[in-house]
Amino acid sequence: MILDAGVFIALENPSKRRVVLALVRQMQAEGAIPATNDAALAQAWREPARQVPLAMLVKAMDVYPFGDPRVIGQRCARTGTSDVVDASLAVLADQLGVRVLTTDASDMHRLGADAAEL
Repeated sequence: MILDAGVFIALENPSKRRVVLALVRQMQAEGAIPATNDAALAQAWREPARQVPLAMLVKAMDVYPFGDPRVIGQRCARTGTSDVVDASLAVLADQLGVRVLTTDASDMHRLGADAAEL
């Protein structure tokens, strides 16, 4: 599963943190490695000393590069959207054949991604 920046930001809320960490543990128990890309991580990464849960989660994840800007730009054009970070996650999810865990599934659905809302 691909995690978007909203999921990382949710880690700052203690009640949502429990949900995110439980989902990650479940993925790991099933042999799956959670993933994201460097752009989504950059959206959430602000104060690592304060964002300990995020820093720990990132160590257990695959972090992919942004991706091909032409493909990502074309996804935005085709779907009438402008958020290149969300589009990059949608493209990555398609390439890996996985879902996107997000705090706004409607945005990901608009980009044509299979998405689950946190």
